[in-house]
Amino acid sequence: MNKIEDSSFKRLVGVWKTTGDIKSGQENLKLIGIDTYELILDGNYILHKADVKMGDERSGTFEIIKLDNSFNKAIMQYFNTKGEDGIMRSSIINNEFRIEGNGLKFNGTINEENTKINGKWSIQTENEEWTDFIDLNLDKQL
Repeated sequence: MNKIEDSSFKRLVGVWKTTGDIKSGQENLKLIGIDTYELILDGNYILHKADVKMGDERSGTFEIIKLDNSFNKAIMQYFNTKGEDGIMRSSIINNEFRIEGNGLKFNGTINEENTKINGKWSIQTENEEWTDFIDLNLDKQL
């Protein structure tokens, strides 16, 4: 079995300061928080924990990341404070970091030093068009 600790997803491991702008109606809201990614269960998985404020609302997420038959593709199963859960698919190829879920996607880049992730979350509207939702920046702290 391929271990995630030997894959491109190891680049995520660490503690990240998370900031961003949420496009919400006429005004943008601020996003700020901490994301942690840690290897668990003998390096077979990554546990991702997010603790962020989106405007005045606090949001928490736990996510398990496991490889999907490739060293650069993974399945991400998440659970959040709203009682929602789901599965997304992701890839890290070279410096491109992509995530796709049901009506949601992230397109970003990771710098060569693995200390910065920048990108955009987009959501799919009712007429199936994609619209930018969050401009996101992660800066590695540890």
